[in-house]
Amino acid sequence: MRIAILGTRGIPNRYGGFERFAEEISCILGSRGLEVFVTRPAANSGMEVFSLNVLVVDIPVSKLLPENLQTIAYDFLSLKWCLKNNIDVIVECGYAFSPSLLLLPRSIRNKIITNPDGLEYNRSKWGVIARLYLKLSEHLAFRYSAQIVCDNKALVDVYRKYNRKLNYIPYGAHPIGAIPNPDIVRKLSNFNHNEYYLVISRITPENSIELILNYFVGNKNRKLLVVGDTNSTYAYKIRKVYGDYENITFLGGIYDQVVLNALRYHCKLYIHGHTAGGTNPSLLEAMACRCFILAHKNQFNQAVLGDDALYFSNANSLAERIDEFDCIEADTIESSKQRNFNKIKLYYSWEKVADEYEMIFNQIACLNKDKSKF
Repeated sequence: MRIAILGTRGIPNRYGGFERFAEEISCILGSRGLEVFVTRPAANSGMEVFSLNVLVVDIPVSKLLPENLQTIAYDFLSLKWCLKNNIDVIVECGYAFSPSLLLLPRSIRNKIITNPDGLEYNRSKWGVIARLYLKLSEHLAFRYSAQIVCDNKALVDVYRKYNRKLNYIPYGAHPIGAIPNPDIVRKLSNFNHNEYYLVISRITPENSIELILNYFVGNKNRKLLVVGDTNSTYAYKIRKVYGDYENITFLGGIYDQVVLNALRYHCKLYIHGHTAGGTNPSLLEAMACRCFILAHKNQFNQAVLGDDALYFSNANSLAERIDEFDCIEADTIESSKQRNFNKIKLYYSWEKVADEYEMIFNQIACLNKDKSKF
């Protein structure tokens, strides 16, 4: 069976949640004998081997186009590539692709599994036109996709309005094994075990980054490490404004899981500011590294963490929760960490995620095989 994963920036992951999903799931499926293709935008067409039975496909997109139009072109050209190369099942990460279906043969719709991620149009970075486009895209994706997969139980509730079958398949994480070497942290930051707060995030407005940074500007006795790429215009502005504070250290984008696990495990408190979307792999990875978590209070984060976290919704509650954390007994903190760690082992295994996707692949392949007989 030939599977294509579209809508990401490609693998290996150098960006975010969908890319982590694409990397993990493709390697597992490839090891099981499926042929998996992961597309990425590029200057020229090409293809390279990533791992066993996994190939990365370069989809050429002109840099002369505005950034938003580059994304639309990439989605359309990726689907055309699938048509040309006899792909059996298509996994679409996000729903921005769906207007392209109006320009392509109807037969392709029967192959598409859409993971809508979340309420993309609620992200503060989008203007009015982009929000309207995304709302239209969501509607078309739910109308024309063969299957819908939601990665968060709260998203299942949100999308019941479309009155169609919704599959719940979360993301995964790898439970940490041996205790990471604290020297990894000291070499990067000169910080020691349990003396710094940590944010690992794309530096975007909807991830509460300014709210968090403003707290640490006013509390210079607390040390913050920020991991996230700073090449975007917004991220560059953030680093310029906050980069000179001695208690705030920007480490840039880090994609080495050994390093990331060491930073997570040895932090005092992990702050997860994501406000939009479903289940974020970075949150699961913090749980898998036995972090105590302070998360933005929303239905998506609460669906994952339940009562085993503290929550904030604004500057005041962020400050209150950090003060509250300082008063929690060590045994209570360890119990919360252990419960979240157990959740990863029970509910968020990448192998289980792959199992459930493979079941849907087989359903789609069988259905399309039956249709081809008529």
